[in-house]
Amino acid sequence: MKILAAVMALFAIIYFMPAFMARTDEVSGKTRAAVYKSAVKVKRYLPTDDRVLFDTAFGILDKIKSQEGPDAFVAAVDGKSPEEIVQMAKQEVNAKIAAGDPEFKKYGSWDEMVRALTEETGKKPGKHSDAEGTQPLRHSSRGNRPE
Repeated sequence: MKILAAVMALFAIIYFMPAFMARTDEVSGKTRAAVYKSAVKVKRYLPTDDRVLFDTAFGILDKIKSQEGPDAFVAAVDGKSPEEIVQMAKQEVNAKIAAGDPEFKKYGSWDEMVRALTEETGKKPGKHSDAEGTQPLRHSSRGNRPE
């Protein structure tokens, strides 16, 4: 009986280990849907500040590269790390600003655009989205209950 329990435990470890140990550091995929699923997995391991920056860069690259052709976005981000995607988006945006693109001319630089976009969406790197003046739940008390 002990041998059977040990074998079952070993199989359970082998079965569940990939779910807990799978970590990816690059976006990969051959279709737009696969690239987006991969990006979600990559974002899971990024710090909050980097996650917001990666989201912004990923969306901007999708918008810019989709104008070049249906498969240009997938080809551009396939096999890239989050840092490479942010750097690529930064270069693309700065090139669009320098070229006088009407969609990007209201921004002076990549940093200014990221700041403006994160303020519009309410996502602020390094800040919690709690409303000002509200008390966190762990410090609240429920009325009509003994302490």
